Amino acid sequence: MSFLEIKDISKNYGANAVVRNVDLNIDKGEFISLLGPSGCGKTTVLRMIAGFETPTQGTINIDNEDITTINTARRNIGMVFQAYALFPNMTVANNIAFGLKIAGRSSAEIKMRVAEMLDLVKLPALGDRYPYQLSGGQQQRIALARALAISPRVLLLDEPLSALDAKIRVSLREEIRSVQRKLGITTVFVTHDQEEALSMSDRVVVMSEGRIEQLGTPLEIYNQPRTRFVASFVGTLTILSAKIIDSAARRLTICDQPVKSKLSPEGKTGQEISVALRPEAIRIGKPGANSNNLNANVIDINFLGSIMRVKVRCGTQDILLDMFNQSKGKPPAIGSAVTVSFEPDDLVILNA
Repeated sequence: MSFLEIKDISKNYGANAVVRNVDLNIDKGEFISLLGPSGCGKTTVLRMIAGFETPTQGTINIDNEDITTINTARRNIGMVFQAYALFPNMTVANNIAFGLKIAGRSSAEIKMRVAEMLDLVKLPALGDRYPYQLSGGQQQRIALARALAISPRVLLLDEPLSALDAKIRVSLREEIRSVQRKLGITTVFVTHDQEEALSMSDRVVVMSEGRIEQLGTPLEIYNQPRTRFVASFVGTLTILSAKIIDSAARRLTICDQPVKSKLSPEGKTGQEISVALRPEAIRIGKPGANSNNLNANVIDINFLGSIMRVKVRCGTQDILLDMFNQSKGKPPAIGSAVTVSFEPDDLVILNA
């Protein structure tokens, strides 16, 4: 049985449904990310787990205990907020100790635990400072230490990195994941940043309009998106219109040119469907023996450092592909005719 079980929860504000029939089972020690655009319901799900919101319907269980209506303070959940939420009039040590004091721990136990948490987040010498004396990244580490000090059953992270600059974000997300693995704590992380979700998570929950669009490992979400929304939201790719020629034989046409897919598309002969291709799955040059090939013309090239993103036009449809930036190699000229190729495995059939 799963450690954290969310069963058919919904949340309505009047006639407005912000979370709709969400089911989610999370194993003990698992790191799950709720990923989606603003307003998709991911933070509301997190707040219902924390007890800040009560579901309109459904239940939430932790370790076989129904916590749906239990007071927040009695859930033994740690939470890290986007805005740090440290007490400005308390030292770093007192911020970390706050939950322990509320729980009635002894002074000796609190002192030992605070020192342990400061070591864990690699800030052992900053206990006497105040939040205003810390950088943003340091404040967020202290917020994490405070959340972990009470030994929570579940750790909730509500976009904790969004207020930080890019380099600190990368460093801190690695530290958060390292700490989570070390402690083996069940963690739910809310983000709108796909790179954060894909790099940190055991599984990713992609949400849209209050519903779960897809749940899977980062590789599954990226390589096998099931819906048009997931395909367009996660990563860069090209969504193309294709026509079914023979579903059983997995034969299609794109731009009136024949291609094959790994999976049989659902639909009738002549029906138009949507398919997707990642830029890194497409190449220019000599195709493989079993590759799909499309004749196209180069219409644009963007230099992105380690790669060059090339846009080609096939019929009336544009396709993006990536080429490594190699000192001895040259990109094709804009306006030139090229053959682009990709494997049948790389052609993703999208649901409506």
